[in-house]
Amino acid sequence: MSPHMSFLRDRVHAAKQGVEVAPFSLYFGNRHQRTEFLYRDELEQIVEEHSWFKLHTAFSRDIVGKRIHVQDIVAVSDDARKYLLDKKGMLYICGNRNLPKPLQESLKLCFAKDRSDEASVEEATKAVEDLFVHGRAFQEVW
Repeated sequence: MSPHMSFLRDRVHAAKQGVEVAPFSLYFGNRHQRTEFLYRDELEQIVEEHSWFKLHTAFSRDIVGKRIHVQDIVAVSDDARKYLLDKKGMLYICGNRNLPKPLQESLKLCFAKDRSDEASVEEATKAVEDLFVHGRAFQEVW
């Protein structure tokens, strides 16, 4: 989470100096919101103060029997499609070693946007691959 906070704080600083800041969507997940929502106060303040910042959260153990993970909210997010596919933005992934594959599958679903025909799925798959091939996606996993 720390690298993402560094990017975000840099943009907040620039915005306070009058610089026009590009949209920034942060997808954060952990097990429990009450005890593991890192940087909560700071993130919520940035949401309130800056319209260019959107925060999406997923807490996998808060609702018994219903696990929600970051990849679940990415799959249905307009932000991911708009800023990664349409606007050619950057993707930074930080999480455990099990995150990248499910996240890539979710990005395919997001990019296909409710279209399941073979051509749409192939196009979405290529778009996800292109993020990594062309240096627009970076992963830090442990």
